Amino acid sequence: MRFGVVLPIQAKDRDLAALFDELRETVAVAEDAGFDAVHLPEFHQARGGAIVSPLLVGAALLEGTTRIRFAPAVLATPLHHPVRLAEDVIMLDWLTRGRAFLGLGAAHQPPDFAVYGVPRERRRELFDEILDVVELAFAGEPYDYSGRFFTSAGQITPRPYTLPRPELWIGAHTEEGLARAGRRADLWLADPQRDVSVVARLAAVYGRAAEEAGRPPRVGMFREAWIGDSAAECEEVWAPHALAVHRLYYNVGVYRKGFEPWVDEVREREAFTIDRLGPGRFLYGDGASIRATVAEWEAATGAEYLALRFRHPGGPGHEQTLEALRRFGEEVISA
Repeated sequence: MRFGVVLPIQAKDRDLAALFDELRETVAVAEDAGFDAVHLPEFHQARGGAIVSPLLVGAALLEGTTRIRFAPAVLATPLHHPVRLAEDVIMLDWLTRGRAFLGLGAAHQPPDFAVYGVPRERRRELFDEILDVVELAFAGEPYDYSGRFFTSAGQITPRPYTLPRPELWIGAHTEEGLARAGRRADLWLADPQRDVSVVARLAAVYGRAAEEAGRPPRVGMFREAWIGDSAAECEEVWAPHALAVHRLYYNVGVYRKGFEPWVDEVREREAFTIDRLGPGRFLYGDGASIRATVAEWEAATGAEYLALRFRHPGGPGHEQTLEALRRFGEEVISA
């Protein structure tokens, strides 16, 4: 099992300049603690402003590091031009000497599509064509592509530092998305809303698609995480911040009855409790209990990677997060 850190894109008590400084220190500590990679999601038009352009920020965050990798988790793929996207990834791959890879998703937020002028109802077709062109661009050979949304002819140079190309991860939970991940991704990344029992079911669908495409199925999961002396301590210090983010997910319609049968029971904020959301989604407690939970999740889903978000916009604070990363490295990764 490998572990990554999903970085916050906003901090309520910090401006972006201060947050960038803190994230640089976070990445350095994560590298020392043994984490494999750091990740940024893509989100636009956040209240009060937040980090956008994950690839650009990722290039800055890896400066001064030697081992840890970076990938967005995940980009809102339909909002990107495929040639620009491929060239940006290629440059980051060279800048980091092979420590950059790419996480992609179909995106869903209507305001993001509106601000970019992209038809949301066509996002799946756009996703497929963007993948087509990105793969052609990574190959470094002359090509001539004509699709419904993109026409592109040329030869993208240089080729990536990582050959034949950087890793490609796809986040998805629909049957169509899982089939796409099976055909085209090096790893399927489950989103943080689906609990482990649902992830196991979706992993089977993805796995069949990957095997039909002649690819080895590889599973990763985006989860919330914290480490302390006890579960009760984590629930007091950290859980309220994680719950606040998941309440936002509920408000924008990411929780769905087909996956979460209880969703219609949620009528008020108080219905989002740690007892309801925590099992199978939140990884917290002392080192021994976390190790046991990781083993259970790995056995249930076949996951080989956990992308873990420790800090949220409301907290915990920077110094608390650094200490949690150090403890996680010592008590979970090293152990």
